[in-house]
Amino acid sequence: MASLKCPDEVLHFPNHMSIEISYGNALSYSKCKIYDPKIMSQGFVWHQIVVQHNTTMGLGIEGRNEILKSLYEAIEGEEFYPVAYRRGRLEDRFLVRQCQPALDKLFAQNLRIFTSNGEPIQIQVQFNVAEFKYGQISPINQITKALNKLYDRMESIDGEEGILNLTRFDQNSELFDVIVNLGNRSVLGRIFDLIYRNDERFRSINGIVLRDNGITAMSPFKLFSGVEFSVLDLRDNNIQSYIQLNRDLENIKADELKLLGNPVTKSANYPECLRPILKNFKMLDGIPTENLSKDYRPPTSGAMEGKSRGYKIEWSNKADVNKFEKSNHWHAFMIPDPEETYTKEEIMDYFFLTVTTTCSDIYPCYYKYANGEHQFMVRQCFDQIKYLVENCNLEIKVPRFVAPPPPTQSTTDFSPQLVMDTTLIYYLLMDISPFKKGQVEPMECIEKALNRRFSAMDRMLNLNNFQATEGLENIIINLSSPKILSRVLMQASRKFLSTCIEIRLTHNKILSANFPKILALMGNLKALDLGNNWIHSLDDVKELAVLGITSLRLDGNPLCNDFAFSGEYIKAVKNIFTDLTKLDGIAITAKDNLSSPKNFLCDVAGYDFVEEFITRYCKAFENDRYGLKELYSDKSILSINCSFNLDKMTPQIMKRISKYSQRSRNLKTMKEPSETRFFTYVGSKEIMRVIMDLPPITYDMLSLCTDCTMFQDNMVVITVNGVYLDQALSIVETDILMAFTRTFILKPIKRKMGSLKCATLYRIVNDQYCIYNPTSTQTKIAFKYFKNMEGAKKDDLTIADKEALLVMFQETTLLKSIWCTRCLEEANWDFAKALEIFIQLCEKKEIPDAALR
Repeated sequence: MASLKCPDEVLHFPNHMSIEISYGNALSYSKCKIYDPKIMSQGFVWHQIVVQHNTTMGLGIEGRNEILKSLYEAIEGEEFYPVAYRRGRLEDRFLVRQCQPALDKLFAQNLRIFTSNGEPIQIQVQFNVAEFKYGQISPINQITKALNKLYDRMESIDGEEGILNLTRFDQNSELFDVIVNLGNRSVLGRIFDLIYRNDERFRSINGIVLRDNGITAMSPFKLFSGVEFSVLDLRDNNIQSYIQLNRDLENIKADELKLLGNPVTKSANYPECLRPILKNFKMLDGIPTENLSKDYRPPTSGAMEGKSRGYKIEWSNKADVNKFEKSNHWHAFMIPDPEETYTKEEIMDYFFLTVTTTCSDIYPCYYKYANGEHQFMVRQCFDQIKYLVENCNLEIKVPRFVAPPPPTQSTTDFSPQLVMDTTLIYYLLMDISPFKKGQVEPMECIEKALNRRFSAMDRMLNLNNFQATEGLENIIINLSSPKILSRVLMQASRKFLSTCIEIRLTHNKILSANFPKILALMGNLKALDLGNNWIHSLDDVKELAVLGITSLRLDGNPLCNDFAFSGEYIKAVKNIFTDLTKLDGIAITAKDNLSSPKNFLCDVAGYDFVEEFITRYCKAFENDRYGLKELYSDKSILSINCSFNLDKMTPQIMKRISKYSQRSRNLKTMKEPSETRFFTYVGSKEIMRVIMDLPPITYDMLSLCTDCTMFQDNMVVITVNGVYLDQALSIVETDILMAFTRTFILKPIKRKMGSLKCATLYRIVNDQYCIYNPTSTQTKIAFKYFKNMEGAKKDDLTIADKEALLVMFQETTLLKSIWCTRCLEEANWDFAKALEIFIQLCEKKEIPDAALR
């Protein structure tokens, strides 16, 4: 009986079958230009590349990057996906598959690559070191998974939905074990092909962000010829040739093209060198292309580059600002930020937090970031400038949230704290340029923007994301300033009077909208949309009630967090707006007929984290509570509040409810406030004692509504609410339906854990558990829907399985997707049988050239 042979090395991958490497049958090549081509005919094998750097490259990440850069330069133009890259003191290793063209180029160079300083590095190719099996990691499959994840997280930029953000694409978690270099035009072309051929997803894409991917060649973009994007963001790449750029983007159209951060933008004749393609774009890096003639120079150009004699005002000569009280010239704000730590939007937000509403309106114009400074210009606002110089000392305070202090038995506030411990110091350049006709004038810009945003047919003024209006590219109209908002609304009211019946003001960072006298000029105004702003209280909109509007939208504002239930929310709004018939787009016809307004994520990046945490916690709470012990630390705190009550309760039910109520930290039921400390449970042991003593329950997982109000590196705050069944302990009792809200505050305590060094360990520092009676709606639909898994066959293929098989079959046969699907479906998704069908079609010459990629 033959003995089983153990592999020489086993590589493990999360969620994939391991790869067993054996060198017994491997064929190794080094320092040569030819190899046996028959080796490459075996598609279901892995090959290993050994880079013999002999420590000259160092052991850090920079050494690996230098090696990869040299490799990709050597095989430029060919697809190449290193898998399981491993660093060594003398040599690096990784696996590859189905990359014969790339390997041919390496052999053509005598299996040598060269570093940026010309130093040669010898490589060794070891063919057939492992068998490829279904279930092992596939680079194309991983890329597809990464794209699918980003499809579900498409962003909104300047009011445009459907922006696919591929910034630093290689850093996606799905690509941890696969190196995907978008600087290689064939790799970039493959990714574009996957995007373009996914018809359902591609139809929803309005723009693509490819920032910071090392892209050098734009030829793959030809696949999108004729497609019109809202934005094509190529910033911070390595595009150098404007000739190649003009050729590759000849048939590409977009509202805006972004190129800043590429070497091509530093060309002496930029942007004039892009004249052949500028007709395809309305804007280039925020500037209308119609203004990009070679003699176009905004008033900021020479003045901000030190070519003007503008008078510099800084802390040492603040009093000199008074010399410019009568000036009608442009003045420049210069905010040093050498590392570009802050974005334009952040700078403007912080700036308007600093200005005062008691002085003139201020409209920053001609913003740009250059020479390590944020720069913009203003005029006709001397009193505001004087306030910023004399009262604010030419400083901008930067707000940020920090974690609360470590919990103690006496700590009651665990919310993040706002601090302003960072200061941006800036200076002014006064009288840098005279005002000339044709330059930006705020009131004229607002007038034109209002005309563009009014629909006479619908009688609706759409000011959603007002800053994104065409014509406001060179001016900031900040509607978070109540004074500027009132000026814009006054201009609109005088302009449209009784013609307008609806105003939309979403996504404008509005803090207060109490302008009833201004809007009263619009005698027929019936609908007002203030959703997704920064309104913190109903007091900030209550004065609008006198207008008698019948439709109001407030969802997406912080004020919605003040209400736990939709009925409570509706009642509070209706008490103020008595004429209201529609709230947040839903007719008010009965009590509790609106969905909960608390349903949002502060950061879509936290979606997977929240879903994973809540699902695992609830399942463990149902089945294995002791396993929750590791989630709490010695400083963790648990508090329970129970207000559940039934009109008729049997002794058995009262006993079960007492499990919650006897631990309830309810101030109304306590004789002395000091008693609350006895109902705050600190430390994992005490918390687990309480959790283990609570009755067994079953969650209605489909009823759960999860909110992530904070998702930062140092803290995550998650709130979940829904219903569950308190399970009966005997057949003579009945299950009790209970509603709950639970808020978890989590903090990371250890990073870079696990074998892959990419895991982070979290602990729950605060757990607030509230139990109450379910609403009538919750009672009606509770446990109405559930997943029936018993009838499903274990061997049924899921959609994900079929997608994986489709990708593998496409890799193996080079057929187009529709032909791959045909073969697999005919074989009932049996991979081996599908290959037999493919071979038979080839033998019968029934596969046309058009079927091949």
